[in-house]
Amino acid sequence: MTNAMRITRTDAIDPGFRASPAGERTLVVVFLRGGADGLTLVPPHGLDGYHRARPTLAVSKADVIDLDGVFGLNARMRALMPHWERGALRIVTGAGTADTSRSHFEAQDFLEHGGRGGAGWIARYLRARTPAPGALGTVAIGTTLPESLRGAPGGVVLQRVNDFDLAGDDPRVLAALRGLYEADPTRIGAAGRATLEAERKLRELRGNGERSGMRYPDTVLGRGLREIAKLVKADVGLVATTVDAVGGALGWDTHFLQETAIGPLIEDLGDSIAAFLDDLGAWRSRVTLVAMTEFGRRVAENTSFGTDHGAGSVAFAIGDDLPMGGGLHRGFTALDAGDLIGPGDVPVTSDLRDLLLPILGQHAPGSDLRGVFG
Repeated sequence: MTNAMRITRTDAIDPGFRASPAGERTLVVVFLRGGADGLTLVPPHGLDGYHRARPTLAVSKADVIDLDGVFGLNARMRALMPHWERGALRIVTGAGTADTSRSHFEAQDFLEHGGRGGAGWIARYLRARTPAPGALGTVAIGTTLPESLRGAPGGVVLQRVNDFDLAGDDPRVLAALRGLYEADPTRIGAAGRATLEAERKLRELRGNGERSGMRYPDTVLGRGLREIAKLVKADVGLVATTVDAVGGALGWDTHFLQETAIGPLIEDLGDSIAAFLDDLGAWRSRVTLVAMTEFGRRVAENTSFGTDHGAGSVAFAIGDDLPMGGGLHRGFTALDAGDLIGPGDVPVTSDLRDLLLPILGQHAPGSDLRGVFG
């Protein structure tokens, strides 16, 4: 077993893997910023090497929901088990990228750019897809545009749906714009009319109040997914959206006292996603959610009862008809010294781009997506 970064790419994947049903599909990307510990999210409780490397931090079998006798889901994410049981949840262990810097900044840029390119991978997807997205085709939940959307055609950054308006909702201005664009037979006119229609739907949504009827965790992720659910159900043509799951000040960067820090993050992740999927109701069939992180953590715990920057982690995909199906992908089957890479890391055996590309093909059948990831 070598100490090199091992990544299995599936370059033969057909981006048009499966046809899209009627209605616009929405891709929701949840970024676990800070390097989430895949070995705690999906503990390999059946591997002796895991328990030897983490005498303090290994998740006890009583706190694991067994999936296949080797891997299990952290019990704090039990809210996602109904989606596992109906075959709508795919879990990929040993997931990551080819970046070996173990630097948050470089690894996050590599992931969000889909490689070493300058623009974001979601931006390239939006430019490649047919038909082109509308005015509200892409929305980033937060305060700044994420690198994954750098170079996107249009796009909105907001924290709440109520933050968005056009011309201050002035009816005279809106009427004038409507008259202007309705008289324009070109693509500019069509884009303007689509924008005004999206604005009308959002105005109606704001008028109906903030409550969705679903209780979300009062966290950055919970509040963000609540707003995304509103946009999906308002049918504004949302194609792709992003939201960060950052938790406290350090997020998923659990160098110290990991057991104390990571528990609430894991619970928030499971509960927020479960609330989002329940809130969507009939719209759920048109949404695919992917949760991923820039890198995993070292297999062995450190002297501060935490874990340091590593390589392979875990990724989740949830959707009613995932092109790769639900279930568990075992990226590794042992965690002994000879099975690790670098200073003692889980090997990256599944490139995150191979998880994403079939989903993009399903969402935009017939589009030439070969340039999305270079």
